[in-house]
Amino acid sequence: MSQSRLAPWLLAACVVLFAFLAVPWPGTSARSLPEPADRAADAQDKPDAGAATESASVALAPRAAQPVLGAMAFDDRADRYVASLGHARAVLSVSPRLQQGLEKLLASYRLPMGAAVLLEPRTGRVIALAEHAEDGSQGHIALKPIAPAASIFKIVTSAALLDRGIAPDSEVCFHGGKHRIQKKLLADDPRRDRRCLTLSAALGKSANVVFAKLAGRDLSADLLRAESARFLFNAPIPFAWPVDPSPAVISDDPFELATTAAGFGPVRLSPLHGALLAALVANGGRFVPPRIVDEVDGVPVVTPGETRQVIRPEVASALANMMTTTVTDGTARKVFRRDRLARRSPLREVNVAGKTGSLSERDPFRDYSCFVGFAPVEDPQIAVAAVAVNERVWRVKAPFLAHEALKAYFAEDGIRSVRTAAR
Repeated sequence: MSQSRLAPWLLAACVVLFAFLAVPWPGTSARSLPEPADRAADAQDKPDAGAATESASVALAPRAAQPVLGAMAFDDRADRYVASLGHARAVLSVSPRLQQGLEKLLASYRLPMGAAVLLEPRTGRVIALAEHAEDGSQGHIALKPIAPAASIFKIVTSAALLDRGIAPDSEVCFHGGKHRIQKKLLADDPRRDRRCLTLSAALGKSANVVFAKLAGRDLSADLLRAESARFLFNAPIPFAWPVDPSPAVISDDPFELATTAAGFGPVRLSPLHGALLAALVANGGRFVPPRIVDEVDGVPVVTPGETRQVIRPEVASALANMMTTTVTDGTARKVFRRDRLARRSPLREVNVAGKTGSLSERDPFRDYSCFVGFAPVEDPQIAVAAVAVNERVWRVKAPFLAHEALKAYFAEDGIRSVRTAAR
């Protein structure tokens, strides 16, 4: 009988004890917070794979959510391109006459894919970001590495060679290699090497063997990797919309290194990145981040990011002079030559620096052509990049698109010249 009286008291005491322990007393949750910090400190003393992964994810996480720039749209009343920015309204730096003219030009040739970019080297302001896909697909073609960099990569190789002390007037003699590079062509052959070019002329004429021979002789994979990084390959490009990095794979194999340096390697380029390459040279080797937002809700926007010197000014100056040979005597000579003869051409008195690139890929077959450049050479005001993707029967090449973009920019009635070419 004493046991039956005692059991209820014990049961009640247990209930009270559990209730007491379950109450969230002040300070309990605060004491539980340092546990991850303790684990992180422990991980610094005793690193392990799990802790390293957790630490990396925390470091890469944004501190605060940034407003996302919406799709670009034309505001008829304001005569400006605008986009939403969170709950705000952003006015973009894009020029309506250049953007609309270039879009019509691209569409008129019915390219499978094509894009043209214009930006101001000194400010990074993007004033045209035109693109076209014949299948109607959208998705910022100008911000994706849609084309092989091809001979555009010779700019990077030239910078690396200049930095190693190879002068623009250094001469290399060679034979063959106009369309394909073979290992035997990289060795000097006095009996057959009857054609000679300076480094400057080789860039303008895009002489493949000259760059392959010089790279094999004076560059290493590490040097070319470092130079490509300076030119923003394999790196994120800060911009209001996401920009896919342009990949550049530099092999340690000597022959693959030489062919990559000449423009035949696994390197791709986005049109925006192409314009930045030209702007970097135009700016004396200084990188200015691209921007497309001029103001938000009527308030001017400060240029994002920090400018930085990525190649030496003297190297950039030499590159600029070398790139003029592309237009005066090289692979883009035919496109720009008529401007010197046309009395009313907007480019008649404008000196242009540039570089062409072309390469085809199979399965499916695509012919890619690229052009990057800037003008005027003496006082750079605009940088341009154009990419044209053709099928077996090509419709238009990138140098012509770039030429028309520059012509429109420097024309007083700019849009008329673009529309005329588009007919």
